Amino acid sequence: MSDNYKLVVIGAGPGGYVAAIRAAQLGVKTAIVEKEYMGGVCLNWGCIPSKTLLYVTELKRTIEGAKRIGLTADNISIDLNKLRQHKNATVKRLTGGVKLLLEKAGVTILQGAASFKSKNEIEISDGKNTTVVTSDNFIISTGASPIELPMLKYDGEKILGAREAIEIPSVPKEMLVVGAGPIGVEMATVYQTLGAKVTIVEIFDAVLPTLDEEISAASEKALKKQGINFLLSSKVVSSKINNDKVEVSIETPDGKKDFSFDMVLVSAGMKPNSGNLGLAKIGVKMDNRGFIETNNKMQSNISNVYAVGDVAGGMLLAHKASHEGIVAAEVVAGGSHLADWKAVPYAVFTDPEIAGVGMSEKEAVKTGKKIKIGRFPYRAVGKAIATLASEGFTKIISDADTDEILGIHIFGPHAGDIIFTGTVLMEMDGTTEDLGQMMAVHPTLSEAMMEAAMNADKKAIHIPN
Repeated sequence: MSDNYKLVVIGAGPGGYVAAIRAAQLGVKTAIVEKEYMGGVCLNWGCIPSKTLLYVTELKRTIEGAKRIGLTADNISIDLNKLRQHKNATVKRLTGGVKLLLEKAGVTILQGAASFKSKNEIEISDGKNTTVVTSDNFIISTGASPIELPMLKYDGEKILGAREAIEIPSVPKEMLVVGAGPIGVEMATVYQTLGAKVTIVEIFDAVLPTLDEEISAASEKALKKQGINFLLSSKVVSSKINNDKVEVSIETPDGKKDFSFDMVLVSAGMKPNSGNLGLAKIGVKMDNRGFIETNNKMQSNISNVYAVGDVAGGMLLAHKASHEGIVAAEVVAGGSHLADWKAVPYAVFTDPEIAGVGMSEKEAVKTGKKIKIGRFPYRAVGKAIATLASEGFTKIISDADTDEILGIHIFGPHAGDIIFTGTVLMEMDGTTEDLGQMMAVHPTLSEAMMEAAMNADKKAIHIPN
């Protein structure tokens, strides 16, 4: 059996399903292949379920902290069964919505694992039957998977990956999180609030080491305040399970130390899901880590084969994948849309929340440009003081000669929502003067961004410059 399409999308995550819908909107005969669940990692085990858990645990911390302003509630507890039910219902609703959107757009959904037979032909296997599908073009959107460490093999009970941890199989007394990246610190926050004593081990010398150094330092301080312990510049060298405990040896700056934990979460980075697609057979170029190399049309070196999202490397973010999916779909349909990575925002949903767009201070300095920095603390924002959100700040980095904004970083509640303003301005080559002259609603936390821009030129009103 053989079916023919103008476009087949492989992988129905946030890059793939968006690409398929956009292509269908443009009149392209489109099919999408998914071997597991609609929505990919983001909807099923990543962005959405983790934020569901983080929302509930944030509420608990907020209510407990509000005692100082008169809101008292004793014996606050979280019903894990109801929490799981809510998480699962949220995931089911959203993944079902993706399937419905694809069907309404006229996209054919094919279930199974795909591999290339030639540059115009794939084989799809669902474990029982095999189907051959031909297409003029392909978009690969197969995402990425957690890296498994040889000294910490997953067993699904004591040693978990993020996929298992999101189910909250139990709340351990003592828990080790390996990796202080976004997934590690977010899940550490969840389990710490649920009652676990959490330690994070990180091979680099900083929490969230890829972020701006000031943001990283502020996050470490806040997480320590919540009770999370850190072993930085350290790495796990061995482990074994003994009497329901995971015994772990960790190489620290002070030498090797032995610890015992009830559960270990491994969050040590991601690897691209490119290994089982038969890409070598058709000559698709990948880097030494397996990420597919693409141009700004999201084309690989094989002109009818595109790659978007995590499998194409860069910042591994769902919204970036969707942006790239739209670009690839429009190019397939004959358009001239190009991917633009100038203003790619990020967010980390810790407490306080973190978000940013553009360069860190260190990255800006490396460009050789003369830079200027504006900062504004949340403790000088009326809304922040009134809502107990004074632990935070906004930082703006700009070119001292042209005033163009190079990076914006926010540490504070609702940072992920507020950063959109900065993303828009950076996309339009905006300046600190532009941002400082924009009106922020009073009283809101977004006033900190406006005043940080003003502070870059020593014009902030509500702090000494």
